[in-house]
Amino acid sequence: MGASQRLRGVGPGTVRLARATAGVFLVGMAAFAAVPLAEALGAYSSVRVATAVVLIIGLTGCYLWLAVRAVLDRGSRWDLAVLAVMCVLALAVPFAAGPTWLSVGFMLPLAFAVTLRGRWAALGFFASLAAGLVLPASQDLSWVLFGSLQNLLTAGALAGLTIFATLLAELQRTREEAAKLAITEERLRFARELHDVLGHNLSVIAMRTELGIRIPPQEIGRLRRELTEIHDIASRSLHDVRAVVKGYREMSLERELSGVRRVLETAGVRCDFAELPPSLAPEVRVALAWAVREAATNLLRHSDATVCLLGVETDGDRITVTVANDGVRPDTGSLATGAAVAEAAVGGSGLAGLDERLAQVGGSCGRHTEDGWFTLSLDVPGRLPAATLTSATGDRR
Repeated sequence: MGASQRLRGVGPGTVRLARATAGVFLVGMAAFAAVPLAEALGAYSSVRVATAVVLIIGLTGCYLWLAVRAVLDRGSRWDLAVLAVMCVLALAVPFAAGPTWLSVGFMLPLAFAVTLRGRWAALGFFASLAAGLVLPASQDLSWVLFGSLQNLLTAGALAGLTIFATLLAELQRTREEAAKLAITEERLRFARELHDVLGHNLSVIAMRTELGIRIPPQEIGRLRRELTEIHDIASRSLHDVRAVVKGYREMSLERELSGVRRVLETAGVRCDFAELPPSLAPEVRVALAWAVREAATNLLRHSDATVCLLGVETDGDRITVTVANDGVRPDTGSLATGAAVAEAAVGGSGLAGLDERLAQVGGSCGRHTEDGWFTLSLDVPGRLPAATLTSATGDRR
C-alpha cells in the first residue's frame, strides 16, 4: 500500500494519534534540561546555580509552550513574544550552565521551526544552530560539533513530527470542508434542476390555463383539448421531478426544440428555428436543450414577443447559437416598464444557472437587448474535447 493510499484512510483517530505521539516526544525531550541543571547544582556557586536554574526552567517552559501549542494547532498572539523571550534565555544559558547546555540546544531551533513560517522559520532554525557553535560551551571542539549535530538532528526530527501532525489535521479539515462543499454543490444542482423543470412547465400551464379561461362555453371540444394539454404537461412535470430526485434525468435537444416551438406557437409567437449540426457532442446537446428551455421560459414570463428566432453560426471548431425575440418593447409613455422587462430577462436566476451549465462543457453565454430585441448568444464547442470530465447537468462522467 502506497503512502497516498494510506493517507486516504486518515480520520479523526489518526490525527489524535499523530498529535499524541508528537506531544509525547516533545514533552519527553524536555527531560534533557536535567543534564545542565545537574551540572550547575554540583559545580557552581549558589548565585550561579540560582541563575542557571531560572534560565533553564524559563527556556524549557517557553519551549513547552510553543511546542505543545504547535501540536494542538492553537497559535496565539503571544507566541512571538514567547519566542523573543526564549531567544534571550538561550543566549544567556551557556554562560550560566556551562558546556552541557548543548543538551537543550535543540529547543530554540525547534521553536523557530514550529512558530514561524516559510523562509523566516528556516532562517531562525539554522541561525540558532549556528549560534551554538560560537557561544562559549567547551574547549573541546569535537564535543561542540557533536552536540551541534545532535541538536540539528533532534530539532529536525521533532519539527518534522510536529509539522506532520499539523498537516494531518489540516488534511482532515480539508476533507470535511470538501464534503460540505460537495453537499452544497449537490443542493445547488438539485435546486437548479427543479427551477429549470418546474419553472418552464408551470409557465406553460399558467399560459394554457389563461387561454382556457378565454375559450367560449360553446367551444367545449377546444376547451377539452386545452385541458388535455395541461394534464399532459402536469404529468410530464411530475415525471421530471421524480427523475430529478432520482438523478437520472436526461434532456433531448430535438424533443425540447419541438416542445418549445409547439408551446410558443400556441401562445401566438411565430418561430423560425435553424437546423443544429448533428456533430455536436451529447453533453453540448444537453446544455443547449437547457438553454432553449430557459429562453422559452423567459420569453413567456418577461416579454410580449411575437417572433422567436433561433440561428446557428459556425466559426472553425466553435458554434454560436442565438435565440432572439422581439419582446422588449419600452412603452413610449413608460420607458421604465420596458427597461424592467429587459432587466428581468437578462438577470434571471435561470440564466445564471445556464452560465454554469455551458461553462461545464467549455461554452459561454451572452445576452443583450437592442432595438426592442432580446438576444441570447450561446457559444459552444463543435466537438467536446476528450479531457472534459463534467456533463452539462453537473455530473461527473
